[in-house]
Amino acid sequence: MKIIITPFLIVIGILEILLLFMSINYLLIDNNGGKALGGTFAFIGFIIFFFILGAEQSIVKSKKFSKENIWIVETLILIIAAIYIYFNGISIG
Repeated sequence: MKIIITPFLIVIGILEILLLFMSINYLLIDNNGGKALGGTFAFIGFIIFFFILGAEQSIVKSKKFSKENIWIVETLILIIAAIYIYFNGISIG
C-alpha cells in the first residue's frame, strides 16, 4: 500500500504524533484530575484524525487527481483553517 504525500498527511501526521504523546502522558503517566480528561480528549482526537487521514488517502487514491491540484486545494484548506483558528481560537462547546 503506497501512501501519497499530501499537505493533510504532513500536518495531520504531526498532530497525530503530538496527540499520541499527549494521550499517553496524561492517561498513563501524569494522570490526575483534568489532565486525565485532557488525555481522553487527545486520544479521541488521535482516533478522529486517523480516520480523516484514511478517508483522505482513499479519496486521493480512488480518483486520479493531479498532484498539483491536490496540493493547491489542501494547502488552501489548511491556510483557511489556520486563519480561522487564529482569529476565533479553538473551543469545545
